[in-house]
Amino acid sequence: MVTLALAQPRKPAGKPAAKPPAKTDAQAPDESRDTAGAADAAAGPAEPPPVPEANDGGVKSSPLNPTPQEMPNNAVDAGTPLDYDRLLADIAALRARVAAVSDNLYQSRVAVALQTDGDHGKIARLTVSLDDGVVYTAPASFAASDMTIVYDHAVAPGRHAVTVDIDRKDDREESFRTSQKNRFTVDIPRDHRVEVQVKVIDDSSMGKDFPADKSGKYDLRVRVKAVAKPVGK
Repeated sequence: MVTLALAQPRKPAGKPAAKPPAKTDAQAPDESRDTAGAADAAAGPAEPPPVPEANDGGVKSSPLNPTPQEMPNNAVDAGTPLDYDRLLADIAALRARVAAVSDNLYQSRVAVALQTDGDHGKIARLTVSLDDGVVYTAPASFAASDMTIVYDHAVAPGRHAVTVDIDRKDDREESFRTSQKNRFTVDIPRDHRVEVQVKVIDDSSMGKDFPADKSGKYDLRVRVKAVAKPVGK
């Protein structure tokens, strides 16, 4: 018995599987940037660099600058009432500082003198201002039978405005009142002292006449005289 063996044809070998491309060095920085960008996005926007504290650079501070103790407290609660007495004291201190600086800078001066004239017209309120800043406030029931200096300080030479603001009342009937605000311009020559003499004259008769015969008058006048003299004379 003869056995025949048939050779089976050999199957062609399959193609080898393709290998994944190797990562090159050029791709690594891109991946690093992508990773860093994702981390930055998660962390949020970068904080700005701190601002360096300012210094005076060796420059001496002006004596007009308020000290830290004179500065208002910015952290005060809106519901906390203001200490007006403290504010007025601070303003007075700053004005005194300005006056001290002016005395060192200028030789020219201005002085304001007051005189009141009137038997029954009494001063309820009186203020004197220089260039819109109050420099004198009269006490209650102020009266001056002669010229009385109420303000005397150094100023820059040139023109300045003196304002006198008056409220007066009649001592026979205080409900009869009148007010006046007078503004005067004075010229202060260099190295001169100018005395501004203010005379308040009150001949009003409303408090006496009007209650009796329903006829009266207000007669409040302010007269100003300026006299300049060289400093030191």
